[in-house]
Amino acid sequence: MCINKYNKYLTILLAFSFSAAQLQHQFVANANSIDATAFSNSHKIVPRYGDILSDTIHLVYHSSDSIYYIYTTDQGQSWQPPVALYSGIYPALDIDIFGFRHVAWQYFDTNNYNYEVYYDCLDDWCAPLNVSETPTNSTLPDLVVDSSGVVHLTWTDADQIYYRTCHNGFLGDTFRVSGYGSSQAIYSHPSTSIFIPDHRVYIVWQCYDIECYSPYQIHYRYKEDNTWSSTTAWASYLAMRHPSVDFSHGTESIHEQLSLCYEDSTSGNMQATFVGGNGGGCTTQGYSTHPVISTVGTTWSYLFWQEDSSGHEDIYFHLYYCFSGWTNGSLRTTLNIQEPIRFPNTCGAYLVWTQGDSIPYSIYFADFGYPIGVRESQNRRQECISFSPNPFRRKHGLVIKIQTPGEYTQVKMYDVSGTLVKDFSPQLRGYPRSIKWFGHDDQGNDLPAGIYLCSIIDENGESLEKIVMID
Repeated sequence: MCINKYNKYLTILLAFSFSAAQLQHQFVANANSIDATAFSNSHKIVPRYGDILSDTIHLVYHSSDSIYYIYTTDQGQSWQPPVALYSGIYPALDIDIFGFRHVAWQYFDTNNYNYEVYYDCLDDWCAPLNVSETPTNSTLPDLVVDSSGVVHLTWTDADQIYYRTCHNGFLGDTFRVSGYGSSQAIYSHPSTSIFIPDHRVYIVWQCYDIECYSPYQIHYRYKEDNTWSSTTAWASYLAMRHPSVDFSHGTESIHEQLSLCYEDSTSGNMQATFVGGNGGGCTTQGYSTHPVISTVGTTWSYLFWQEDSSGHEDIYFHLYYCFSGWTNGSLRTTLNIQEPIRFPNTCGAYLVWTQGDSIPYSIYFADFGYPIGVRESQNRRQECISFSPNPFRRKHGLVIKIQTPGEYTQVKMYDVSGTLVKDFSPQLRGYPRSIKWFGHDDQGNDLPAGIYLCSIIDENGESLEKIVMID
């Protein structure tokens, strides 16, 4: 199979990977809070760590000053009944490599009359932990879990940004992340994520510094091997706010650089600005707020923001697929929604939002799909050829089992650009056949972690299977 033929096949798949007519939205739950899926700084919807292809998707939201957890096992087609967790608002969620669920939220302490940030692992023996432990208001938490199971938490307290870890129920020391600017600077809305290498934890936040010529700023810095970088800042005399960092674990999204978004009014009109990843974002006539971004691999991106160009609260999307370019539109138009929709939150191709103009508000979900479908293989393929585990770790390897009796079978691995990286065909002998792949190319070199496509050709035809390798 030549590369040109392969690229042509991919292009056909990509061209039909997203269609407005095919996009569906599913009701998730009712909520009594107009901002149930807010804010864009923290992550509400996630699959299991490193498994962007998982059928099980987890979601947190808040309603009537309580936080709720809900999940689906069929990729959002139906949702289990919501479970009330604790009193609080603005939760953040992550799922670790073992499937443990980690939640942080903002809780009002009725004894001290202040907000505190709490954290809990829903799958261990520990009681919820007070992370902030201060007499002042602690708000807007976010968290991310690395591959070692260390939870990285961040929040706002007394107009500063703070960071703390938790591992096996034990909290680390509190560290003040912010500080670049004058004594009058106000910091808020921290957002956190992990990019390559696996333990580089980034924190992004907004700053307003009245003593600065350009008072509106977006800051970020990262921690790697217990060492903090200096602060990087973008500044303007016009509003820049509500940053949101791409939700990556340094594995499934294979980022070698930070990607984030924020509101930016330097053009004279508030626009959603996207930095890193594939960039993107499109200029609109309306007021663009609360942007979120998810970039998968180095080849496709999902960008969403709240928008009022049509005179209604709407959510706009801008999708990038490497072979077919950018696609944009609005949920209100695409899905024929007649109510206000607001506060998008995303992970990979999955999007949730809050909808409605009165109590009870509704939470909805949409799957925008991956450019190369998760399940291209026909049922015949699923019965005859298996890939385990998928995603897989390089050190453990991927096992490909082939049950087809025919003598003529080709198995080849391509990267997402369509380049052939490994040809297993010479190894196929006997029946049944089994191959173990440790992420090497034909020359024995280690390939980078990422998304690969396995092509299987035999007398019955050709099919593709998506493979995800993590370090």
